[in-house]
Amino acid sequence: MNSLTEKQVRALYMDKQDLFFHKSTITKIGSGEINKKKYRWVQLEETIFHPKGGGQLSDEGSLNGIKVIYVHKISPDKNRLDQFEILHCFDEAQEFPWKEGDEVELVVDQSKRNLYSKMHTAGHVLAETVKEVFPVLEAYHGNHDPKDGYVKFKMLKEFNCNRDEVIHKVQPQLHSNLNQDLSVAVIQLPSGMRAIQIGANVMACGGTHVSRLSEIGHVEATDVSINHKEQIVTVKYRLGSQ
Repeated sequence: MNSLTEKQVRALYMDKQDLFFHKSTITKIGSGEINKKKYRWVQLEETIFHPKGGGQLSDEGSLNGIKVIYVHKISPDKNRLDQFEILHCFDEAQEFPWKEGDEVELVVDQSKRNLYSKMHTAGHVLAETVKEVFPVLEAYHGNHDPKDGYVKFKMLKEFNCNRDEVIHKVQPQLHSNLNQDLSVAVIQLPSGMRAIQIGANVMACGGTHVSRLSEIGHVEATDVSINHKEQIVTVKYRLGSQ
C-alpha cells in the first residue's frame, strides 16, 4: 500500500454525529489490499465517515456521487490511538475524476448510520444491564452488526446460571433501563480519550450513538452461550418490536 500522509485527519463524526453532508479536500489517493481485499482509496483533510471499528460497521455513502463501499482506519503508531488516518475505499477498478488537492462532496448513508448508531448504543446498554443483574460478569467485547449483535463478558467469579435464567433476568431490566429515556452524551475523559455517558455510566468509546435511548426502540436479548472452560458468557441481541 502507498505510504500515508503524516497529517492527522479531522474525524468530524466524533463530535457531530448527525452530520451527513460535508465538503472536504483530498490529501492522498492510493490503492492496495485491506483485509485481503483490493481497493482504491482516498484520504481527506476531514471526514464525516465513521470507519469500521469498536464493533461497529463502517459508514457507506459517496464522494461526489461515487459509492464508498468501505471505510478503514489505520493507526501507524499503536501507542498513539488518538492519531490515525481514514481510508475511504472504492472498487479497485474505480476511476477517479479528481486529484489530490481537489474538493469533494461527502454524503453519508443516513439510514445505515442511524441503524448502526442504534445498535452500538443498545450494545452499551445491554453491557451495563447484564453487569447490573450479574455483577460477576464484566463486558470486554461487543459486536454491533445488526445481523450478528452480541456482547461478550468475562466471569469474574463462578457463574452458575443457565441460558434461560440469564434471558429471564436480563430482558425485563433491559426494557426498564431503555424506558428511562436517558440522554447519551459525548464527553472527554481527563486522559483526553473520548467517551459516552448514559446516566451515571461512562464508557470509553469512539463510535456513533443516538442522542436519547428512546430513539433505539425495543432491544431483545435473543440468546446466551456460556463457556465455563474459557469463563466467557456471550449475550446476543437485536433491535425489533415486542
